[in-house]
Amino acid sequence: MPPRLLWRLFPHAARASRWLEQRFTAGGRLLLGVLVSGAILGIDIRQTLAYQLAALAFALLVSSLALSTRWRAQLTVRRVLPPMVTADLATHYWLEITNHGRDTQSELLVQDMLDDPPLSRVRFKSWRDSHRAVAHNWFDRAVGFPLWLAVRRWQHGAVLALTPIAPIAPGATVRVKIELTALRRGWLRFVGLRVLRPEPLGLCRARLNLVLVEQLLALPRRHRVPTITLQSARRYQPGGVSLALAVGDAQEFAALRDYQPGDPRRHIHWRSFAKTGALIVKQYQDEYFARHALVVDTRLADTPACCEAVIEVAASIASGRQPQDAILDLIIVGTDVVELAAGRGLGSELRALTYLATTPAHAHHDFAPVAALLRARLGHLASVIMVCGRDDPARNALLAELRNHQVPTLCLQVVDEQQSAPPTHGEHAPTRLRIDHLAADLACVGGAP
Repeated sequence: MPPRLLWRLFPHAARASRWLEQRFTAGGRLLLGVLVSGAILGIDIRQTLAYQLAALAFALLVSSLALSTRWRAQLTVRRVLPPMVTADLATHYWLEITNHGRDTQSELLVQDMLDDPPLSRVRFKSWRDSHRAVAHNWFDRAVGFPLWLAVRRWQHGAVLALTPIAPIAPGATVRVKIELTALRRGWLRFVGLRVLRPEPLGLCRARLNLVLVEQLLALPRRHRVPTITLQSARRYQPGGVSLALAVGDAQEFAALRDYQPGDPRRHIHWRSFAKTGALIVKQYQDEYFARHALVVDTRLADTPACCEAVIEVAASIASGRQPQDAILDLIIVGTDVVELAAGRGLGSELRALTYLATTPAHAHHDFAPVAALLRARLGHLASVIMVCGRDDPARNALLAELRNHQVPTLCLQVVDEQQSAPPTHGEHAPTRLRIDHLAADLACVGGAP
């Protein structure tokens, strides 16, 4: 970890670097370097004339900054975002910029801005071991500033570059294409944007800050997964009438019979009652369909990268093709149960992917509620797929109990080759997925649980 003094200087250094990049053009930054060099070399004015060069550079920069404050523009911006994006997949969105002034605005640049959440030392420490590749030399590893910048970019969610804008005539509107590649899953929170224009000398840029708050959901990265052979045994699902209408044998009308105490009033066949005067009720057949559970456990992930890999594996399975006559319950440890209904007329997996995209990383929740939930559904589950990090006795005991009740199970364990323990062997050993080879290892998963 960097010393506390350096840690406090990191945000100031990042803001100064960002301010210099946006406020000065390439020529302005070159002139600023001349100013600093001339000031250092010209300390003794009797030995060198470098101070004159520094004075000239200082005068030019001050004049440029003064000219940049005179720019006034009447611009409004509308951000046109896609419904959602996918992490690590290049996409774009649009900015519609309208000029309400009397002058044509040209040579403009636009910089969209994302939320800048704080970074704690504890979170930085958790990222340090899994992101050492960011540091290219011993100094970077000792100070930690390159890693700090990488974690900050990851927290922002994307890197948005300065984008040029075509000239805007008075009253006109132009559309600007902004390239976007989400660096992580979750919400990307836009807080505003900045319009820049170089002043007449071309050394500094005038700035116009606009507040425009919006958010965009980035779904987890997904990989190709072969069809996992799930047991298609259909079991009785009490209370699943509405769902069974689409995925299984609905509780359809079967026959008429005499009324018995306790029968629901809505089942009374009123036409028969009108004809005979006796209470007759409609009899229905029970609903049967296959129900599978996908359990996502991020509690014991060794590193943030391992936790993200667990989410990616779960998203890949949830977005894969499911049997038409089945439903899939997505169970995230520490949160509510999300029922992903995959069947005839029940829509897509978008709701489950949304929950996975917003699942917090390293959630240290108790596994007991999930174990109790699965035990309560033993009689209704056709199979269970569990995606997890490290081994856990409570989880292994639950898997053994499920197998004893003849519920097929498949355990996918995400591991970091550099930090994980040696693999275990046996009939019920988990299938190990390496973080660095996640796509290749997932492509080999396809056995029956």
